[in-house]
Amino acid sequence: MQKNMSIATLMLIIITTVYSFSSMATAFFMMGTKSLAWFIISALGYFIPYALIVAQYSRKYAHQKGTIYDWLKDSLSPKIAFITAFLWYCSYFTWMVSLFMKLIIPASILLFGKDITNKMTWLSLPTQVWLALLAIVAVFCLTYFINRGFHHIISFLKISSFTMVGLLLLSLFSNLILLFLHPENFVPNLIKSWHAPSFFAGTDNQFFTQFPFFIFAITAFGGLDTVASLADKTNESRKKFPKAVIFSAGVVTILYIFGIILWSGTNDITTLRQTNQLHLGNLMYGLTGSLANSLAKGLEFNPWQSNLLCQFYIRYTAFTLLTAYIGLLSSITYGPLKSLITGTPKEIWPQPFITLNQKQMPEKALWLQASLISICIAALAFNNALVGNLFNQLTYMTNVSRALPYLVVAASFPFFIQKNVVTQNMLLVPIKKINYLLSFSVCLCVTAAIFFQIYSPFQAGEYNNVLTLIFGPSLFSLLAAKLYQRFEDRQVI
Repeated sequence: MQKNMSIATLMLIIITTVYSFSSMATAFFMMGTKSLAWFIISALGYFIPYALIVAQYSRKYAHQKGTIYDWLKDSLSPKIAFITAFLWYCSYFTWMVSLFMKLIIPASILLFGKDITNKMTWLSLPTQVWLALLAIVAVFCLTYFINRGFHHIISFLKISSFTMVGLLLLSLFSNLILLFLHPENFVPNLIKSWHAPSFFAGTDNQFFTQFPFFIFAITAFGGLDTVASLADKTNESRKKFPKAVIFSAGVVTILYIFGIILWSGTNDITTLRQTNQLHLGNLMYGLTGSLANSLAKGLEFNPWQSNLLCQFYIRYTAFTLLTAYIGLLSSITYGPLKSLITGTPKEIWPQPFITLNQKQMPEKALWLQASLISICIAALAFNNALVGNLFNQLTYMTNVSRALPYLVVAASFPFFIQKNVVTQNMLLVPIKKINYLLSFSVCLCVTAAIFFQIYSPFQAGEYNNVLTLIFGPSLFSLLAAKLYQRFEDRQVI
């Protein structure tokens, strides 16, 4: 990141990249306070141990560009490192296509106060064509700014961080006002939230049937790898970045737990669920709008004031989500690609791919990536059933493709220690057994999540989805292995 960035700013970016207000809102609405147990298990079993592993890897390789590739090449092997890094990038590519297509929805709500994307039929063109055109424009605009220098990525991340902090403060003070106005409702609302039936798909009120939510809770803590891919841009990164990761991990965990408790205590979950206007697609907007209505009622606003307050809350939520998408897209458009082509052996790639422009950005590779993303978006716009089903399958297997690199990174950590890649005094956790425990804990959690991700559709008889989950990552891995094999053959010659 920028050379003069303070550790406070670095922490702010990490926290707001990993923390998802949407995930917190979904957890509260779908599971109530029962979600707390799974968030705590995920934090203790996966997120905090993984943060400690990432912090120790980044302390050693903070000035390197390869991120996951650098972490794994010494502890395992360069070939395994490349395959893992390639798989990591492919999962982000699929996610980028999905995120760019979602970008217009918060923009629509910000400008018009409601989602009008299903009514965009200007010039007699169908809605999906306009969505695709606007998404493609966004792809090329963002790529243009990224190519003009890394400081633009930092600017996007800072803006999204500040708007997210604003939303958190708005939510905090609004709920505290409700608590002050109706303190007698806090405990009854918590009890209602605890006893409310689970709305999360495939779960009920029995603890062990709620395992699908464990996978959701783990994904809610995702994003450390993305931020870590930018560590080489940070001044004094060996000192700053590990500290920032560890402190940020604690803050993110507290934010999730405190947010669920506060929303559960100041809002009647039974009443919220009775409305037929709330669903997963508009949950963030619906909950903040409901919060505004409750606040307006408690403060005895007139109808005009109530509507104005509700519009402000909904539009600011849309603004926050829009800037969050832009900030996230700016980091994942650059970070994984940069790590893959500039951090791995340069002989693997065509020379134009690894050539940097005057701003030290891989310009041609970024434009090629933008073109491929645009082609995918355009193909989906034709509403072809085959293309749509293919993309759904790609999205489905992304969950496993993103989880596998986490598993490999955690599994490699004991080898990193055993091979004495770093001296004992360079480790943040100097006790080997504790480091082995951190690795085991992350591996156990991620393996359980991957197993259930595959077992769930198998149990439901959705065998095509099972094959996709297995075939997709296998195909990416074979392609990466082929690329690396060609590189090795050239080295021999």
